Amino acid sequence: MKLAVTVLASILFACSVTTAKPVNPSATTSATTSAEASTSTVIPTATESDESKHRVFSYEGSEFSVDLSKLSKDDVKLIQEYLEKDQKREKAKKACDSAKSEELNQEELLKRLSGKNYKLSLKYSNRNDPVYQEKKREIKQKLNEENEKLFSLQQKRLKLDKNLYHAGLLLHMARKELADLLFQNGPSTASLYSRIKFLKSNPSFVEDIYQSLILQLNKQSGSE
Repeated sequence: MKLAVTVLASILFACSVTTAKPVNPSATTSATTSAEASTSTVIPTATESDESKHRVFSYEGSEFSVDLSKLSKDDVKLIQEYLEKDQKREKAKKACDSAKSEELNQEELLKRLSGKNYKLSLKYSNRNDPVYQEKKREIKQKLNEENEKLFSLQQKRLKLDKNLYHAGLLLHMARKELADLLFQNGPSTASLYSRIKFLKSNPSFVEDIYQSLILQLNKQSGSE
């Protein structure tokens, strides 16, 4: 989820006076990807009211909309912090998934070694056979080494699990605060839980709003 400033240029300048139209697909790759992943397909649009002349950002087919003119520079910073927390949580999840995969592979290796050890005991009926004793020693040594490796991987994974939980908790708190901020002046009467769920299901919605606000701020800075 890259925060590219140019992602939503078409959203700010391609809207009609009273009717929300679909955004140019080439300018909203991240929004399309996230929409496909969510349970409902929504298309970001920007509309402008004749009366208020306020830029309104919404998703087609969704009851949620955001009046960008109501958001301040401090709000932009809050949105940026939310997106950073979202990225940190995603990074923590990838690290955790990778550690779990390593742990599972190590467990499979230990199962194979245990099976090899069992087959060895079936092959040699004479436990005093030097060949058997040597092979037994090698397998036992290997099992000890790999068990130590597994323990290390388990400790690593537990630490990453805690990091993921912490990152998820911070993200949830930030999402709750953002849901209240974005939709407090909107027409939707949905509960806070529904607003939070919407933001979680449509991560590109927040990204698109952020890019729109950045473009506005850059435009204002350029005209000063």
